[in-house]
Formats: sequence, C-alpha cells, structure tokens
Amino acid sequence: MRNIFKLCGFIFVLVTGIAYAEAAFDFEELMEKIDTNSHNLQGNISNKDANATIALAKQMQSDFKLVEGFFEKRGNSADAVADAKIYEDRAAEIVKFVEANDYESASNKAIEISKSCDMACHDTYKPL
Repeated sequence: MRNIFKLCGFIFVLVTGIAYAEAAFDFEELMEKIDTNSHNLQGNISNKDANATIALAKQMQSDFKLVEGFFEKRGNSADAVADAKIYEDRAAEIVKFVEANDYESASNKAIEISKSCDMACHDTYKPL
C-alpha cells in the first residue's frame, strides 16, 4: 500500500511540475526578451561576432516558436501564428548568412525582424 502512495505522489509531482511549467510561461516577459535580443542581435552583427550572433539568432528562433505556440493555443489569431513562423525563418536565415560571412544580408534580416514585429502583433495584440 505504501508503494502505491509513493507512486501516486511521484505521478502527482511530475504532473504538477509540467502544469506549473506551462502556467509559469510569462508572455510579456518573453516579448521583452525578444525586443532586447533583436537590438542585441544588430550589435552582434555590426561587430561581426559570428558566435554571439548565431547563438542569439538560434535563441530567437526558439523564442518565436514559443510565441507561435502561445497564439496557436489562444486561438482566433492565425495571423500572429503565421508571423511568428516568418520570424523563426528570418532568424534561421540570419544564421545562414553569418555562417556564409554575409553580414550585410544578416543585418537586413535582423532589421526586418525588428520592424515587422512592431507593425504586426504589437499593433493588433498588445496589450494582451
């Protein structure tokens, strides 16, 4: 009987941890992080710091994936889901451009991300 209680307790902790991780997702904090990172990305590109640029662009890809998931779950925001996918792709392009030592194209993509973010979701969905 004790083993059953231990097993149930373990399952409860596991399920609660997963639910908490989802509930702890702070969308506003993520958006601030993306905004900061988009500015930092430009600086890294200007300094031709390949390692920092690639790492930050990959982080932004992951962050935009979270944004995509947020709006998918929210519903009634297909445009925001599509925009997040576009930004993920642009961040991936930045990685490719930097790997090819094409910092001008990487900079142009980073500028597109910054400008597009402000004109897309921010106008329609902020404040949430």
